[in-house]
Amino acid sequence: MTNTLNTKFNSIGNNALKNAETSIGIVEELTLQNSKDNLKVKGNSIYTLLGVKNGSGIISKVRGIEHLNEITIERKKIVNKLILPKAELNHLVEVEKTATPKTKTKKEKKETTAEKKQNIESDYAVKKADISLKNNAIRTTANNVVFPFIFLASQDSKNYQFKNNRVMINIAALDNKIVKAVFNVDKKNIQVEGRYFLACNLTLLIKLSKAVLFNVKIIDTTTSNETAEELENAVDEISKGDFDETKEKNIVSSIASMLDYLDKNKGFDGILQVENHIFSLEEYGQAKAELTNNVRKQTNNAKNYDLIGSVAVEFNHSKDFKVNTFDELETQFNKTFAIK
Repeated sequence: MTNTLNTKFNSIGNNALKNAETSIGIVEELTLQNSKDNLKVKGNSIYTLLGVKNGSGIISKVRGIEHLNEITIERKKIVNKLILPKAELNHLVEVEKTATPKTKTKKEKKETTAEKKQNIESDYAVKKADISLKNNAIRTTANNVVFPFIFLASQDSKNYQFKNNRVMINIAALDNKIVKAVFNVDKKNIQVEGRYFLACNLTLLIKLSKAVLFNVKIIDTTTSNETAEELENAVDEISKGDFDETKEKNIVSSIASMLDYLDKNKGFDGILQVENHIFSLEEYGQAKAELTNNVRKQTNNAKNYDLIGSVAVEFNHSKDFKVNTFDELETQFNKTFAIK
């Protein structure tokens, strides 16, 4: 008996592989047109957009970029001024928004009115969502093929070849550190005299391209941003919906692990900011204040306690240091109490 769920899930996986193979095909077509000097749109080529004379200047140009936002600008420029227009997908080109919106013509107003009338169609929203899904997939693919294409444009054509929806890369022409990081292969352990080709699918080709083109700062920033984005998505997901004890335990466990990580790596600035944030919590702070106020009321203020975590501390005076880093705390603390 056929497992329908299994078939459908495998279909999703197979489609993802097929899309990756199609992306390799796009990289191949871009590379072919570029080699024939046919990849130009309104005088723009991969070389003019990057500001280099030819492929030999690409790596030093891109590796000289130190900020991730500048890399993003270069990528968008190539997508919007070369790849999408060459594919006759001008409707997907991102255009910078003007300060004042353009006044609609009579024709545009009629089209807007007609579009509003379509809202009454039962499948209008679905059609619109389908178009958006398709367009997003195309733009995502265009973004994904940029750096593989740039990488191959920087290489001698003898050092790569397209074969069976893969790109064969001559690792003899690459630094051994990059080969180890991308392919998990040490050139010292194999015969790589002259040429030794290894296959790349889309994922490996993107990884290789970034390893060759990006400097260390960009790679570290990219990794940090990806980690931060994953963490942000996880926090956003766990913070949604109804609150319950299981969710509370999961949140506490995650926070405790993160604080342990900060502590082991001496991330005292981060811990201090968390500690300050805890003291600024409204509901929690009010609940603890009510506990200590009961003692003050019963003793006519003879006993003045504060709760630090689950420890009751008697005090008559406190000093609030408005700081966000441990160095600032140490400096102000020593200055206030004349520590030498």
